[in-house]
Amino acid sequence: MRPTYHLAHTPLFQPHTKDIPLQHRARISYERAKQVAKAYALTPADILTLSHKFWQLHSDPIFGVDGAAATLLTLQYNCCAGTLAMFAPEQPAIDDILRLVLAYEVIGMFCLTEVGHGLDVIHMETTATLLENGEFDLHTPLERAAKYMPPTAPVGIPCIAIVFARAIIRGEDCGIKPFVVDINDGYRMAPGVTCKLLPQRGGARPFNHSLTYFNHVRLPYSALLGTADKPEDARMAFFYSISRVAVGTIALGSFGPPALRVASTIAARYSMRRTVVDPDGRRKPIIEFRTQKTPIITALAQSFVLDAMHARAIALFRDVSADFRVRHAMAAIHKVTMIQHAQAANLMLGDRCGAQGLFEVNQITAIHSDMRGSAIAEGDLLGISIRFATELLLQRYSMPATDDPTGFLAKHEEGIFTELRAALVCMKHHRSDDFDRMVLPECFNLIQAIGHRMAYDAAVAAKLDRCLIDMYVASCVKLDSAWYVENLGLSRKDQREMENRAVDAIYPRLEEFLGRMDVSRYITAPIVSEERWNTFVARLPTFSNSGENQCDASESGIEDDAGGPLYINLYAQDAEFGRHVLGTVPKSRL
Repeated sequence: MRPTYHLAHTPLFQPHTKDIPLQHRARISYERAKQVAKAYALTPADILTLSHKFWQLHSDPIFGVDGAAATLLTLQYNCCAGTLAMFAPEQPAIDDILRLVLAYEVIGMFCLTEVGHGLDVIHMETTATLLENGEFDLHTPLERAAKYMPPTAPVGIPCIAIVFARAIIRGEDCGIKPFVVDINDGYRMAPGVTCKLLPQRGGARPFNHSLTYFNHVRLPYSALLGTADKPEDARMAFFYSISRVAVGTIALGSFGPPALRVASTIAARYSMRRTVVDPDGRRKPIIEFRTQKTPIITALAQSFVLDAMHARAIALFRDVSADFRVRHAMAAIHKVTMIQHAQAANLMLGDRCGAQGLFEVNQITAIHSDMRGSAIAEGDLLGISIRFATELLLQRYSMPATDDPTGFLAKHEEGIFTELRAALVCMKHHRSDDFDRMVLPECFNLIQAIGHRMAYDAAVAAKLDRCLIDMYVASCVKLDSAWYVENLGLSRKDQREMENRAVDAIYPRLEEFLGRMDVSRYITAPIVSEERWNTFVARLPTFSNSGENQCDASESGIEDDAGGPLYINLYAQDAEFGRHVLGTVPKSRL
């Protein structure tokens, strides 16, 4: 049983956005994140060893209810707590801060990227200058040096951040180093720290993304994580200090399989209850149409195969005896594969739910919007594909070989490698215009091809049902259909028949596979059943000329008041988790 099994059905995790202002909805995500954190109760050992519980947290389907809570938790535990835990053995004073972060008594942020420096963050311009009295002066010298995205606005819980800055010591640049910085006390920003709230991302759950500035903020010497010495290799020292980003790359990819499970289950249940009238006058569930069942079954099969890949990728990533470059490349391949499949499926499944699929309350489009952030965070998919594809093409290292070189996906991977390496031989170097023109646009396809092959190998090794594996292979073949026609003589008709056979094998067992995914407890979408839909409709604000239910104050929790508009707290009471402030609603004269 997942640690969040009981938490998923508490009022805190049910839809309750009616009448709640946007800025207050964001605060609900903090409370959700805090309750998930309590359910998992991660320890420093979990963070440092990347325990089973750590990965279980990052693949919990409860984030299908709120992707913003997922972002808060990976910032809290992987980025902030993970960095603190790295330095704690040499700096025992960090232990108290780490304990507060793990207990979620303070919010932990990770301020690395700057407005003007994304993937080239190694050229950041934030400075931390060592003063004669032993303090550091943390400063944002230019607008483009503002730290970008992490939510640092006060939300009622004190906030600290790991802030990366260029250390200037005795006038010399000693490289980029991490510092522990007090951001706010929960209600007011710390002296010299300024936060500017960014507009909301389109379609995603509300989130307090921010720009953060430091105006000559004084830090004690102990705020520095690590030493002030200038490293022999500044680049390698920097990559060590941000090594939790590599963990974050694979951790964010972990959101993919549960997103597929939740979205495919919602689309399947909706398609079973939604009917049309056939020529004989009988009502026919729309899932019986090939155009409906195929994308649902595709996403379902992908979720099982990607679960197998997830387990194998984590095992390789945790192997400290392996070349770190290979481990980081594995994280990138894992993320590209997971997110690409999940996002493609979410788009298709949202469309297959028609107009009802457009609404956030039905989860699918919200999951897609939330995951757009995951696709960019810790290295956007194209950026990391370019980096690791280039290194693999230059043969600086290699990924584990396939278990089955005769398989379609293994042949595809080898074919893309051969094609791009042949092009590379004719170039002066990998920074030439020809490389930019002929290789860079194909880097994503190469990383994706490696990921598809690895997912297939993992599924076969895990002895997954053959029909699920066949469905996965068919779905990957469709992504580069022309290559299989050109190189393997697999016609478009043959490709369609592969898919049809797999669909026909899985469809009679659909209920079995939906049960095995076990995510119904994490689904709040009203379109999955008549009972939920009727309850949802009954609670909608209603207007009529009958004088009834113009706006039901008692049902919405809004009381009549002869005064002007004001806000009141909205609470949820739960026997196990207590009373939660969910947000505020306008209290006005009705």
